[in-house]
Amino acid sequence: MKIKKLIFTFALFSTILVSANSQTEETSSAYTLDTLLSVTRQNHPELLKLQEEYRRSLLDVKDAWWSLGPTVDLQASGTYMVNPPLGAMYVNSDDIINAIQWNGTKPRNSGQRIKIYDGMENTLYNLQLDITQPIFTWGKITNAIKLYNQVSQIKLNQITQQQDQLETELKTRLLSLYYMNRILSLLDEEENYANRMVEVSENAEKSGMVIHQDVVDAKIQAKELEIAKQDLVENIKDQLLELERITGITELKFEEIDYSFVPALEEDFNVLLNSEPDELENQILSGNQTSMKMLTQLEEVSRTAEKISRGYENWKPDFALQMSGGYSGSRFPLFEPNWRRKDDYSINISIGLKTTIWDGGKKIRDISRKMSEVETASINKNDARSTISKTFNSEWNAAQACTMKIEYQDLKIESAEAKIDQKQLMYESGYGSESDVLSVKIERCNAQIEKEKQTLARARACLTIEYLKK
Repeated sequence: MKIKKLIFTFALFSTILVSANSQTEETSSAYTLDTLLSVTRQNHPELLKLQEEYRRSLLDVKDAWWSLGPTVDLQASGTYMVNPPLGAMYVNSDDIINAIQWNGTKPRNSGQRIKIYDGMENTLYNLQLDITQPIFTWGKITNAIKLYNQVSQIKLNQITQQQDQLETELKTRLLSLYYMNRILSLLDEEENYANRMVEVSENAEKSGMVIHQDVVDAKIQAKELEIAKQDLVENIKDQLLELERITGITELKFEEIDYSFVPALEEDFNVLLNSEPDELENQILSGNQTSMKMLTQLEEVSRTAEKISRGYENWKPDFALQMSGGYSGSRFPLFEPNWRRKDDYSINISIGLKTTIWDGGKKIRDISRKMSEVETASINKNDARSTISKTFNSEWNAAQACTMKIEYQDLKIESAEAKIDQKQLMYESGYGSESDVLSVKIERCNAQIEKEKQTLARARACLTIEYLKK
């Protein structure tokens, strides 16, 4: 007996352990919101493009900073000449002797030739080193650094904005799947009621209690539900395909997604809709949000570009220090015999300026263009503020309307449930028909479906408001 109990206990423990392991595997295999958001940020092509643009903008900033320093250019060449243009040079010793006025005995002429130059060597080296250091450029370089920093910051904010947009899109699509699946379950329930209604109507027609038109109406209602269900299934497939596109996960299924985040998100929506709309709008338009920051930065970029263009005005010279050193000789530098005396080296130091005296007014027109771009950026910023304000108020009103419609559908559901109990009691007592019970149940399903639709619409509006806040 004890052995049997031991075997039973061991088998029960193994079953519980296997069940726990299977549940753990199912839970771990589900895609949570954080997991989907992480893979979306890793795989979304637009976000990856923005990240590459930001990396390039950082390189532009480094290039702008190095414009403050010197530019160093080196030119070097080495030549081997098979037949050098200058050969060895000789003088006749007799010519030297005859050119001297001797006081005593004059040496005899020997006809000997004396080499005075060995000729060019077969090798020739040329080196030239130029260093140019800007001294004063009317702020063009420093403003260019500022401009590239501003552009780089805009690129970074674009990444943040794209991440926020992807998060909002991901949540919207996940909520759409969640609520559409709930609607699909309600449609299955309602379809069962409608099919039963067709059966009851056909039986009632045979007994002469209803006319054929009532049967046709019941079939039409059942067919409408079938079409609505098919459309909803297609919409669910489309949402899954869009999720695959933005996340990069192939063959994603509804059952593989963890929807445990939905209740917390709905609670956040309730808190959001209980806020003061004026305070919320002021917060959105305060300038701390990414979209408003980018508009302000674009305006600053236009102003910085205008300052740079003013640095190119006529009669505004740029000053630079230029130093150059060169060498030209038959041996590599410092290896040439007696190189100190040959004077093959050159070192030059100069200060130069460059300015445009007259260009037909082109520089002045460039400044006018930049001033116009500043005004355009300011207009775009004001227009964007107006658009954001309009979008917020529209979504806020839509969310509030959806809340009232949800409350209205709750009342209809409560009323339908009371009617179901009443009709069911009358049917069981023999004073009513099954058709009356089915009609009220279908009415309740319609109210429940409408409630889910309004809940989804409210969630989309709240997610848009949350996105405007970021």
